[in-house]
Amino acid sequence: MDLRQISLVFCLTTGLSVLFTWLVRGAMRKVGILDFPKDRKAHPHPVAYEGGIAMYLAFVAGLVTALHLSPELWLSADRQMVGLLIGATATVGLGMTDDLLDLKPWVKLLGQIGIGYLMYRFGFAIERVSNPLGGQMTVWAPLSLLGTVMWYALLMNGLNMIDGLDGLAAGIAAISAATLCAISLDLGQYAGALISVLVLGACLGFLPFNFKPATIFMGDAGSLLLGFLLAGTALMSSTKAPALLALLMPLLALGLPIFDTIFAFFRRAIRGQHPFRGDRRHLHHRFLQLGFSERRTVLTFYYITAYLGVTAYVLQRLEARSTLALVVIISMGMLVLVENMRFLETVRGPAAPESGEQDVSSEDDVGGHS
Repeated sequence: MDLRQISLVFCLTTGLSVLFTWLVRGAMRKVGILDFPKDRKAHPHPVAYEGGIAMYLAFVAGLVTALHLSPELWLSADRQMVGLLIGATATVGLGMTDDLLDLKPWVKLLGQIGIGYLMYRFGFAIERVSNPLGGQMTVWAPLSLLGTVMWYALLMNGLNMIDGLDGLAAGIAAISAATLCAISLDLGQYAGALISVLVLGACLGFLPFNFKPATIFMGDAGSLLLGFLLAGTALMSSTKAPALLALLMPLLALGLPIFDTIFAFFRRAIRGQHPFRGDRRHLHHRFLQLGFSERRTVLTFYYITAYLGVTAYVLQRLEARSTLALVVIISMGMLVLVENMRFLETVRGPAAPESGEQDVSSEDDVGGHS
């Protein structure tokens, strides 16, 4: 698949995402599937839900079109393409079920584990690990399965947890997908570049409806889908390269949601709280409490994600030892950021958001609001 075909598929997916989002928004309003204002939620009027369905339809249409334009992609990775379609469908189904029935956190986690296992069976696996000192090692099969399942759960929950402000999750996923596309093209991995482009197009078509003030929320159907697709994109490339380097790049490109997920889990565990019970200590909540407006918080997160993405692109050109060392340094920088925010919160106390904007909060971490 050449750049011209990838560009064509990108434009088609973006346009279809706009169309499908408009149609889904109208359908949700008609049948009454809406997110009503309550408790700490900021939107003053009911907002249509299930925008993830539109992104899913745009992704599937774009993928089918790409396979029609470039049959060699199907011939070279038919098993993985089938796995992506089945896994994406299962993920959207899990997200919709949670949106409509409010599943227990452990039930949702079991669903994510099941999807991770399914993808492992379709060949999405962490098979080899780079040795920073040189060479590579084959991963023991049970550890490969465990690592693959955890990878899917981490990214799916990462996008899910950060989906708490209008446009935040879709924008971060779009920037991360653009980074993964650039890296895949640089490495000549066109299947990974294609999936990244499809995610980018689906997000860009959805964002005009989701950026503040949002007229439709993606729901868990959308946030879980984005995490699933980004996880799959990384593992498609790791089957052709040592996994440590292949996975470090998306880890860095998705640094904000992944760091927020891990930090939230251990923070609650240390305090004796339920690890999946929502609180107001996520990074975007803390920015709001420091007085940032919702729009400025979202744009700041876009900037940080883009910065990490450019860094990831540069790092993939370096040798393994340098890459690992720099990723560790950047992770330490994220911890310093959180510590400085804690200091500011202690000194200043909670501040009212700028421009009279209301604060927002999701009720738990197994389903953000946008």
